This record gives sequence, C-alpha cells and structure tokens, in this order.
Amino acid sequence: MNKSKLLIAMLLGASLTACASTATETSMAAKYDIDGFKTQIEDGRLWVFEDGSEELAFFKEHGEPAKQFTNIGAGPEGMTVKAASQESLDKYLAAISGGSEFEIKGFKTKIEDGRLWVFEEGSEDLAFFEKHGEPAKQFTSIGTGPNGMTVKAANQETLDKYLSTYKK
Repeated sequence: MNKSKLLIAMLLGASLTACASTATETSMAAKYDIDGFKTQIEDGRLWVFEDGSEELAFFKEHGEPAKQFTNIGAGPEGMTVKAASQESLDKYLAAISGGSEFEIKGFKTKIEDGRLWVFEEGSEDLAFFEKHGEPAKQFTSIGTGPNGMTVKAANQETLDKYLSTYKK
C-alpha cells in the first residue's frame, strides 16, 4: 500500500515539474518577443515566428515543423535560434541587431541566410549587394563573427579588416 502511494506521489511530482518547466520556458520566451515577432523556447532553443503567421499557429498546435532553419548561437544571450523559414529567421536576427549590434565604425552589415555580410561604408560592394544581392565572388570566415556567426564579404581585405576591428 505504501509503495502505491509513493509511486503516485512520484508521478504527481514529475507531472508538476514538467508543467512548471513548460510554463517557465513559455514566460521566458516572451522577453525575446520584439515588434512583429513572437518567440517560444523549446529544448533551450529560441523559436521565432512572425506575429500572426500560419507557422506560429502550427507550432502552437502541433509543435516543431518538419522544415526548420537554424542559426547556432546567433540569438540573444548566445541562444540558438530556429524558425520555420530562412526569411523569418533573417528578419528576426536583423531586427534584434537593430542594424547596429554588429556594425562598427566604417562598416555596414547585413544578415542574409543566417550569415553576416560585412561591407565598408559607402563601398561599391555595398551598393551592389543592396541592388543585386550576393556577389558571385565571396570570401567567408566560418564561425568567427559575433555570436559565432559565419561572416562573409565581397573581398578578403574587408573581411579581415572587419574581424580584426570587431574583436578589439
């Protein structure tokens, strides 16, 4: 008889802990909401959704979507950020950076496909990127940027200059 009571108490305790953990993750996620975006924390990762999107409704009803886009360590407090589309992920990361978190004097930055593009202010490369998108010739440094992001540039000199200046 005592074993049954102990088993019931253990199951009840585990259920309450799971509920508290889920409630805590949900309330913690709200602090990462920004204008136009809602966030959820699942398994320690920050999911981002455009406010009122079908993806958010699906996530709330069914959980993680089959198709996912991830940027490891690029979110607030170094969190991994996930989204149902690369476009939403990029928009959120650009919005939290405010266009200036990764920018330093003399440089402009853009987030594209979860990667940080760097340009010297006023450069032809920046004008080309804004008009046409990614250039054919690219230089990449994987995982060396802010929050462990991959950094890209239209030339090696700009990439090296940005990375050496940003880390100072």
